[in-house]
Amino acid sequence: MIISEGAWVSEAGQGWHGAPGIYNENQGLAWQSVTNAVHQQGGRIFAQLWHQGAISHSSFFPDGRLPLAPSAINPIQQVHLTGGLVKTETPREMTLADIYQTVADYRSAARIAKNANFDGVQIQAGFLYLISQFLNETTNHRTDQYGGSIPNRARLLFEVLDAVLEVWPSERVGVKTGPMTNELGLFKSVASTLPTSEYIYERLNHYNLSHVFVMRQLADLADTPIAALAGDAVISHFRQIYSGSMILNVGIDAEHARQLAAADDRVLVSFGREYIANPDLVERIRAGALLNEQRPDGYYGSSSVGYTDYPSLATEVAADISTTEVVQ
Repeated sequence: MIISEGAWVSEAGQGWHGAPGIYNENQGLAWQSVTNAVHQQGGRIFAQLWHQGAISHSSFFPDGRLPLAPSAINPIQQVHLTGGLVKTETPREMTLADIYQTVADYRSAARIAKNANFDGVQIQAGFLYLISQFLNETTNHRTDQYGGSIPNRARLLFEVLDAVLEVWPSERVGVKTGPMTNELGLFKSVASTLPTSEYIYERLNHYNLSHVFVMRQLADLADTPIAALAGDAVISHFRQIYSGSMILNVGIDAEHARQLAAADDRVLVSFGREYIANPDLVERIRAGALLNEQRPDGYYGSSSVGYTDYPSLATEVAADISTTEVVQ
């Protein structure tokens, strides 16, 4: 199963040069060529629904307006623009009308994904983006029903989830969420970080979801409030809370994946960068073959170079045969 790159749920949700949207019919039609190709090869694909919130920049919008966020607080992060990285700005605090519209945007994007023949959707509620900005008390200083207490800060996530479930059956919906961030700027873990995630995972037990997507550590957690979650500890911690299927990511190789899956049949493992560098990753793992060397400077670029131009085992074998024939 493939989970797509993040796709913006609205024009207001954009914030990364070259990333796709899934908020109008033309985009939906374009996605059909992707889903059809996956299905022709016997695969399955979920669309990741994404709103970047404050991790954006006024230059993305023709009228120069500021990006939306729970509060007018600069998260002190970096944004990928056409010419490179720039620092985030102080965003515009969302009105209640903005929040209601955002929930509706997720519902609409879920419907477009369904019409585009995706097999399901995943809500991006992790890392640095809009839903995480609501969950994070350092970027959410609201005093209404979307701020303050943990249930209030988690309200947007569950309203979005309920809206998406109006379109998709629960077993075709996943949620990406957890305490791991880059530990930079205002996304450094605090005392409420772990309790917030624990609250979310407990509530997600009441939904029959496809999966919850869990990221292992992305930064050095020493001397942070979540230091005890380093390595596989984050898995065992949340497995005690959440009883459904979990997809794990970050820093897991094939052998480690086998061990994790063998220990718990509700655990799946995903590969990101390894899959970019190896279009036939499954076959390479199955055959015990070497993986291609990664070229991170090409990731998420606007061309195929270093992104979709890696060789498969078949092309490598063909090249070896051709070289042998020349030598002979």
